[in-house]
Amino acid sequence: MVQISPVSSWLKLPMGISTTGGKLTALIVGICQKSVILLFSSTTQQLYNSKNRVRGMRVNMSDTAIGYKMLSHTLAVLSQKQATGKLLLEQGEQQWQLYFFRGSLVYATGGAHRARRWYRAIGQHCRNFQVDLRDLDAGELWEYQLIERGVAGSEMSLEQAKAIVQSSVSEVFFSLIGQSGLRREWRPSEKYFSKIIPSLLLSVAEAEQILGSTEQIWQKWKTMGLWLVEPEQAPLLKVSAQSPENRFSSSSLNALANVFNGENTLWDIAFKKKQCVTVATRALVNYMNQGLVNFRTVPDLPSPIEQWRWAAAIAGPVRPLIACIDDSPTVCEFLEQILLPAGYRVLKIQDPMQGVGIISIQKPDLIFMDVVMPKTSGFALCSFLRKTPHFRETPIVFLTDRDSIVDRARAKLTGGSDFLRKPSNPEQVLEVAQKYLKVKGDCHPLAIRHDVVNSQQLALANS
Repeated sequence: MVQISPVSSWLKLPMGISTTGGKLTALIVGICQKSVILLFSSTTQQLYNSKNRVRGMRVNMSDTAIGYKMLSHTLAVLSQKQATGKLLLEQGEQQWQLYFFRGSLVYATGGAHRARRWYRAIGQHCRNFQVDLRDLDAGELWEYQLIERGVAGSEMSLEQAKAIVQSSVSEVFFSLIGQSGLRREWRPSEKYFSKIIPSLLLSVAEAEQILGSTEQIWQKWKTMGLWLVEPEQAPLLKVSAQSPENRFSSSSLNALANVFNGENTLWDIAFKKKQCVTVATRALVNYMNQGLVNFRTVPDLPSPIEQWRWAAAIAGPVRPLIACIDDSPTVCEFLEQILLPAGYRVLKIQDPMQGVGIISIQKPDLIFMDVVMPKTSGFALCSFLRKTPHFRETPIVFLTDRDSIVDRARAKLTGGSDFLRKPSNPEQVLEVAQKYLKVKGDCHPLAIRHDVVNSQQLALANS
């Protein structure tokens, strides 16, 4: 057995292999204090890390355990240890990530088509999903961040969110079950999670159930003779398949060509047909046996964040929209004369009841609101807007000639952001506008209004 010495920094070890009767007994790759690479022994079937030579955690590493059994044992080990962090699994250039919080599985992602998987899950379980993409981290676990925002904004139910998590986990498990020689690395950390939704966590029993049902699908896949085919590949009808000597009718070939166009993966086709991937692929097997189909490796689609950034770059900066809700047209015109030359757009609303519908469509970046109006008070309107998801964070500034301590306290209690006394001078108005609309890192009060992306608009290729 190869002994592991304590280390406090990266230690470049030669690959240490000892053999007994031709059998591999241990394999060392590399150790970091903050990034622990899992080490296994096929003789003792025990798990090692840089802290202890033997931790007593057992993982079956026989040939029959590769894939399904490896995942099953790993889930059990991490659950037992109440582990929090990220499990990296690598095969060649591909990498998958499984995230855990106190032994429960949070999310699984990675592989060749991370974005395609997300769009399929959204399309299947929450087709009308919309989400604000501002300040979203495009790096680590962006899918779960989108789910968090969707649930918080009432754009997605907890049932839909959990179905999306389970769908992603199942696809990642399918990719891993058939892999051998995976490199595994455990990174303990809580930094991957800004917020955890407890009801979305998958217990070890739930994860095992998903793994078991996915393994059954993989076994069917193997039985169909699809050892060398991956669902991430896109089937393409050969040009020669359209030759006159083909025994298939031209209409059948045309229908086949529309589906198997070399741009949609087998996962994509199964999603469109609303079928299990084995069922959707079964019709393809006969054509494969006839030599009519080739497979292509296709790139992933841009993620929602990448699409949003591209759209923002193309559109350029958009002037922020400021709404003025006041029954006095004079006040609205006064604000317009100040704000328009400063680079803002102004939405003037005299009827507060009709104004609710207008601002729901226009979605202003800032709202100036009178307190005393004929049909409702500004306090009541502000309180109503704060209960709607989109206006929870929108700055609302009260305009009034009533400037008592009671009025200011009431404004704060109803959700008001600021208080501006009438009549105001232009400098005060501009100061308030710049206070709430100034973009971080930018000295100009200009914002890009491409903050909401509808996942239906981010369609799969040729869908």
